[in-house]
Order: sequence, then structure tokens, then C-alpha cells
Amino acid sequence: MKLTRQFFLEANPNPERQGCPNEKTLKDIAENRLPADHPARLHLASCSPCFAEFRSLKGQFEAKRASRRKVLVWAVAACLLLAAGFFGVNTILKKSDGHIVTNQTQQQAAQVAAVDRTIDLFNHGTVRGGADPNPLEAVSLPSSLVHLHLILPRYSDTGSYVVAVSKDRAGTAIVARGTAKTHGDGQRLLLDVPLDLRGAQAGSYFLATVRESDNGTYYYPLNVKSQ
Repeated sequence: MKLTRQFFLEANPNPERQGCPNEKTLKDIAENRLPADHPARLHLASCSPCFAEFRSLKGQFEAKRASRRKVLVWAVAACLLLAAGFFGVNTILKKSDGHIVTNQTQQQAAQVAAVDRTIDLFNHGTVRGGADPNPLEAVSLPSSLVHLHLILPRYSDTGSYVVAVSKDRAGTAIVARGTAKTHGDGQRLLLDVPLDLRGAQAGSYFLATVRESDNGTYYYPLNVKSQ
């Protein structure tokens, strides 16, 4: 994880700060106020100065949040002690049934007949940096509604990911996106995500995976073919 962060801090200097979002946008990303598929999140992977600012703002936000949590814990503890002194100890357990709110677009996409496709990245790395010892062969997806089974590279982290198809690695020309949480299949981590490529023209693209926990972004070559 430290090596990955160091890579993003040094790999893309961008001295002219082309395409950089303003400080408010970076702060909103650090405080998780923007959606996971916001284009500015993808920009961080191609701009080391923005990534450094993002890390600094995120650290400040987490420090403030930790401080507020400590105050809240002490306040709750004090209230419990007062309640115990006056009324005794009563334990009330409340259980709320959880539910997953699915993005309406993704839910509709899942309900429409989709083409199943699998992309296996388990033995492959990112196209960024040095040469991949196991270069990824040409991967293609049809220009239709796709139910993508994406096998993440070895040693990937669990959690929520944004999967996007983009014309570039700056995140400014996204043609399709979706979100999913990892699930296991032996030693492999998989993402099952719908991608609506019906509006994508045939040609070369990048398949991007963005880890929501730290905005770690990786790109892979992709061809979109007409149906």
C-alpha cells in the first residue's frame, strides 16, 4: 500500500497543472462528499500534485473525525454513568434490518438482458510504470449492455471499486461506469458489475478500476467492438 501511494506521489509531476480540479473539489473527495465515479477521482491517478493534496486533506479530515469521535465517546460514557446512577442499568438492543440501495441505472441494467463477459487480470499488473512481466493480451467487450465478471490482479485489496471505460487515462472521457464490492473465489477477488456500452463507438479504450478506500486507480487496454 505504501509503495502504491509513493508511486502516485511521484509518477505524474504535471508541473503545468493541466486539468486539475480546484481545492474545494479535492477537499470534497477527501471527505467523501463526491460520488465514487466523479471524474476528478480518476484525475488523481494521472496527477501527482493533486494526489499529494488529496492525501494531505484526507489526513486532516481523518484527524478531525478521530478527535470528534473521542469527544463523542466520552459524552456517551458520561451519559451512561448518569443514567446508571439514577435509573439502574437497562440494556436495550435494537437491530435494524439492513438493505442495499442499488443505483437505479445499474439495477435497470441488471434487469435487461446483458451479455456476460469475463476479464481475468489475476496474473497481470497495471499498464502504468514499468513493463508488465505478463503483458495483457487484447481484451475486448461488445458495444452493448455487458455483465462484466472482472477478476482483479493478484494481491488486490478487498472493498468497493468503481469500474470505468474511458478514452484516456485522465478520466475526462468516460463512456461507461459501474460500482461493485469484491467477493472471493478461492485466492481470487472478483467484481460483478454492469457496464452500458451501447453508446460507445468501436475502438481503443482503457478499462479503469478505482479502489474507493484510497482512490488507487489502475488502467488496462481495452477494445470495444461493434455488435
